[in-house]
Amino acid sequence: MNDVPIPPVVQLRDVSLQFEEKKVLNDVSFEVEPLERLVIMGQSGSGKSTILRLILGLIEPTAGSVSFKQFEITRLSRRKLQRIRTHIGMVYQYSALLSSRNVRDNVALPLEELTNKTPQEIDKIVDEKLALVGMQDAKYMMPSQLSGGMRKRVSLARALVMDPELVLFDEPTAGLDPVISSVIDELIITLTEKSKVTSIIVTHEMDSAFRVATKMAMLFQGKIIETSEPDHFKRSTNPVVVQFLSGSTHGPILEGSKDAVTT
Repeated sequence: MNDVPIPPVVQLRDVSLQFEEKKVLNDVSFEVEPLERLVIMGQSGSGKSTILRLILGLIEPTAGSVSFKQFEITRLSRRKLQRIRTHIGMVYQYSALLSSRNVRDNVALPLEELTNKTPQEIDKIVDEKLALVGMQDAKYMMPSQLSGGMRKRVSLARALVMDPELVLFDEPTAGLDPVISSVIDELIITLTEKSKVTSIIVTHEMDSAFRVATKMAMLFQGKIIETSEPDHFKRSTNPVVVQFLSGSTHGPILEGSKDAVTT
């Protein structure tokens, strides 16, 4: 008897997205296998975060398909899409904590809105997730009392509270100093491995990217121009990847751009 192949957790197939005259994505295709940590890199405004919104079903592609496991996101009813979203956690760029709710209530929110669990059951789960990210002592603090790194930890606890199969990270170390960035990166690695979840991390910060990735993809001018494991990615001969990794002001990224350096 043949083994049944395990479907990718996420699959984009020939996805294009256009807003009026602006083409944001152009025939983007990639797969994310179970337990992978895919890092998507690219310039600011290149469409990286847009890919996360497509996976969540917040926007629809102009063409192509977006799938979570065996479900094609764009074909789902609103009710089914809501159910699928309970299997996907999201860590937003600026944490997106509700300022009027304390840490416990922010983390509990998905459980309160999407499940029928009792307050006692919710408290137990919240305590477990806060302990995972080392924030159990901050349970009754307000977001305004937290540092940037602490807010990111709480956001991560909230993303894990539904025991998702997939977690999406939008610039998880944005605005953090190098030391705290390293702490958050290590936390992402530890928690995704311990919780056995697949993850997609959007970033343009090289140190973080190479720390957390098991696979990397480069988005440039609406296309995925390279996908490989980190070691191969570092040795890429693609001139766009080479320039992006080096930070050079000379190369194809700035050609024809108003930001191009002329000498």
